[in-house]
Amino acid sequence: MKIIENLTVDGLVYTDEYGENKKIDFKQCHEHWVQYRRRTENLTDEMTDEIRKTDFCIGQRDFTASPPYIEFFTKPFTRIEFEISADEKDLQIELSRWKREIVSAGWTTIDLS
Repeated sequence: MKIIENLTVDGLVYTDEYGENKKIDFKQCHEHWVQYRRRTENLTDEMTDEIRKTDFCIGQRDFTASPPYIEFFTKPFTRIEFEISADEKDLQIELSRWKREIVSAGWTTIDLS
């Protein structure tokens, strides 16, 4: 299980299941998203540049999945799963906190719930 250690405007540091610190670069995740949209929507250079300025998506999340997760658009995707606790309220507070942290850093995630 991956554990989020720190989140900033630039990215996220987490500890992986082997105890190693890893970093996710949000600008890189955003560029992967922009390039995905360019391919799937057949966008021109001008349209792609506009999306870079207006769409700040870096990943997707599903808080209704079992276990709930946030998945970042790294290559390959990096999924952070959240442990389902006996106290549903505590889990919802934690999920909401990380969603807010991402938004506060200036980024968004797609809600798959």
